[in-house]
Amino acid sequence: MMPSPMAMQPTAYIRKSREGIPHGQVAELKTASVHDGETLAIYLSWKGVSPEGGDFPDAAAVAFPIKGQPALILMGSKDAPLHILHWKANKGVKSKIAEGIGLSDPGPILKISSEAKADGDYWHVVLTRALGEGTNIAPAYPGLETKVGFALWYGANDERAGLKAFSIDWAPFALDA
Repeated sequence: MMPSPMAMQPTAYIRKSREGIPHGQVAELKTASVHDGETLAIYLSWKGVSPEGGDFPDAAAVAFPIKGQPALILMGSKDAPLHILHWKANKGVKSKIAEGIGLSDPGPILKISSEAKADGDYWHVVLTRALGEGTNIAPAYPGLETKVGFALWYGANDERAGLKAFSIDWAPFALDA
């Protein structure tokens, strides 16, 4: 995990107001996944639980390519979008589509859920989604080899939108048959 580049923040206001303020300091994310032939579960664990009552919640995202060869660092494109499971500590998980930096919209409707627990300084989050594929849904089924990317926001540092720690490139992801 590394901080998102300040030069790539979507607005001049963010670039100027956050100049010199570190962000994206979560350096390590532990992950695991499992499926039962119908549902994919992704476990995330990282150090960085914000105190309650801040303006921005802690958050995590898991991104998969829908089609094409999207650049993760650019958050996909119109021709190669990303399907994202976006979890926030105060709202649970939502499905989103990203077609570039600052261009995310509500994603496709599919069966998703989340369970989260703050344990001392660590978050333990499980995100689930139905296996399968469809319009604007990243394919996920047994035997598939694809890619995955991650992002984390530490709310106590006012991290939101493009201010985050992220995996700069895709990691291989395979669902055992």
